[in-house]
Amino acid sequence: MKTLLINPPYPFLEFPIMPMGLLYLAAVLERNGYEVQVLDLLVSRYTKDKVKRRLEEYQPDVVGVTAVTMNYPTASGILKYCKSVDPDAITLIGGPHVTFAPVDTLNEAPWIDIVVMGEGEQTMLDIVSGKKLEYIDGIAFRSDGARLTTDRSLIENLDELPLPARHLFPLSRYRALASHGSVITGRGCPFNCIFCVGSKMGGRRMRYRDPKLVVDDIEQCLAYGFEEVNLEDDLFTINHRHLHAICDEIIARDLRFNWSVFARVDTVNPEVLQKMQKAGCNWLSYGIESGNQQILDTVKKKITLEKIREGVKMAKDAGINVLASFILGLPGETKETLLQTMQFAQELDIYYGFHVLAPFPGTEVREKAEEYGIEILTNDWAKYDANRPVTQTDGTRPEDITVALHKYYRGLRLTTDKPEEGELDQAEPARAGRHGPLAWVLLQGDVIENVGRIEHKGDPVEALVDRIAKIIPYSHKQISDNIKGWVERGLLKYDLDGGELAWRWS
Repeated sequence: MKTLLINPPYPFLEFPIMPMGLLYLAAVLERNGYEVQVLDLLVSRYTKDKVKRRLEEYQPDVVGVTAVTMNYPTASGILKYCKSVDPDAITLIGGPHVTFAPVDTLNEAPWIDIVVMGEGEQTMLDIVSGKKLEYIDGIAFRSDGARLTTDRSLIENLDELPLPARHLFPLSRYRALASHGSVITGRGCPFNCIFCVGSKMGGRRMRYRDPKLVVDDIEQCLAYGFEEVNLEDDLFTINHRHLHAICDEIIARDLRFNWSVFARVDTVNPEVLQKMQKAGCNWLSYGIESGNQQILDTVKKKITLEKIREGVKMAKDAGINVLASFILGLPGETKETLLQTMQFAQELDIYYGFHVLAPFPGTEVREKAEEYGIEILTNDWAKYDANRPVTQTDGTRPEDITVALHKYYRGLRLTTDKPEEGELDQAEPARAGRHGPLAWVLLQGDVIENVGRIEHKGDPVEALVDRIAKIIPYSHKQISDNIKGWVERGLLKYDLDGGELAWRWS
């Protein structure tokens, strides 16, 4: 069977990252001799015509998408359209949202044939091999109504997985956006925070990859031109032996690059942080969630405000930048606790960001909402982007959360320098990310693809710049600086045909 994997679009405020789930699915299919292609609609414009062209050209037997809650409606809609174009194609969907809502998914989306629950690598192999659905673990399908098979066992030996199939993705587009390369060193999370499904998806018991394979993976990222790497583990810093082995391997290979991780304040110490910094770690993300101890206890975070202060100080002392993540609207939230959280965030004197509670399917806070004093206001999944209130507590209303967010964003605008005309430089990812990089405008609108053929006379780059300047409201200098930089890095190339230039992302 031929498989088409689709990466659906979703609204994001941070840098886009390649989906690890699809990267591994594609790699496993390739290694086992199956044809597979990827249609990435995250870093390009999503149109039905684009999907139709790929379906007609490739004629896949299986079409699969991955989705989180907020882009589930879009992902489902893509499969609905695929089914209308080719009714014989097997349509399937995976990801955390459908894993915990498989029956609802099949009932509300008759165009979806199979729901893949949990880890999907072996499940995909079973599907494309033609194995009868009732004998495939870890799926939901229709058979006189929705039918669930036996749960799929987690992969015990992660080293059996091939390196992710990054070559199937439009790498030049991600690099133009200054996106980081993504690597996992293990799967699982032993904690059970009530707002998260990490431990349910990956298991409570940690499973690790061989440190040498991890660094092989990192080297592949660097070889593909990514300048920074994010270790995507739910919690990288829990196993210090594993952590030290990876850092030692990076140092032994003399790899010079910056990398970032997710961590907990109670899983670090000065020795660990210093080793990480020596190996190139320059950013650490702590999930802090609240500045109120009672709320932290309620959501089973199992940390204290004092431990948070200690963890932040240790990271700063080690020379690692810290980003703290907070969630507004947790059980027990009041106007007073909102203020406490905002004050606590400022007190830490680090970078921080606020998200809003989104009770995703599978989370304890959703399953026991009434018990936790949470009223769920909508099941419109497109609103579950963690940037707007979809719940309320006895002590807060949506407008209270919105006011707090407005204060936060107003503070960001006051403290962020605005670029002068032509100042924006794609080589500065942090600044570019805050101000909406030119790259995103070009990618989201498929501008390079739509400029058409250009007569070949004079400088090809200047000809492209002149054409783009007529399409988008950026200064000629901004466009020129970015285009020249991407051409020099090999991200943009052109084909010459009959005296005309046709530009494309490499």
